[in-house]
Amino acid sequence: MAVFSADVLTLNLTNMDIKISVPQARSKIVMPKGFPPHLSVIWEKYPRIGEKITLMWGYVELQEYLGTLIFDERGGRDGFAKPVLAALVEIQRRHAQVLEDNK
Repeated sequence: MAVFSADVLTLNLTNMDIKISVPQARSKIVMPKGFPPHLSVIWEKYPRIGEKITLMWGYVELQEYLGTLIFDERGGRDGFAKPVLAALVEIQRRHAQVLEDNK
């Protein structure tokens, strides 16, 4: 007999209970509220970066993270396409304003 719930599959095979955890689908990470649509290029082309921006929004560490993306400190990289780089710079500017307003 098999019983399935949202996160656990339970099997009973000849009186042996086997439980298998089923990973939950991650919810879609979206841009912080109030962002203009053209900045969505980050979340569309680089979802991991977009996720970090969303999760770190409001914290000074985001400024540091964005700085490492915008300025290549390791060398030998091609860098981002101009629309992506422009979006990162604008996000960094908007975030700096948020930090300043919250002082």
